[in-house]
Amino acid sequence: MELKTKELAYLIVLAVIIASLGICSSRKGTFAEKTPLVSEATLTVHVAGAVNNPGVYTLPAGSRVGDAIDAAGGPLAEADIHRLNLAEILIDGKKVHVPAVSTESESQDGLININTASAKELEALPNIGPARAQKIIEYRETHGPFTSIEEITKVNTIGPKIFESIKDLITY
Repeated sequence: MELKTKELAYLIVLAVIIASLGICSSRKGTFAEKTPLVSEATLTVHVAGAVNNPGVYTLPAGSRVGDAIDAAGGPLAEADIHRLNLAEILIDGKKVHVPAVSTESESQDGLININTASAKELEALPNIGPARAQKIIEYRETHGPFTSIEEITKVNTIGPKIFESIKDLITY
């Protein structure tokens, strides 16, 4: 019996498909084993500031800011946890900064400390009203303390003109 060219082509294609399926089934799972997957059941956060053991912690998904502080050994005596939303659900990769209570928002030079000033104290600065003062406080609660006075320009609504009007009146 002689095979026609068309029939021979079908048999070759069928053989290639069968061989491919055999190779695929023998390799099943090898790629998944080599590629570590990030578990969606956990998240990792950086806890800093006024806590007993600052550092990076892995917590169950759905954990809250209060859980992260507990994982870091709890707040220090000088921690001002009331400035945080302890019920806020954590996001993977977030930094939780626990601020310390400050009794002094003005330095000895009479400058306003942008890391510790209350909203009322910030409002004493030129061009800073209640809304901008609140944005400054929210920024430092989210991103941690300012590390330079220039960093205040990262706060939404504080541009170069406003910075120029307050730069000689603030400290960090």
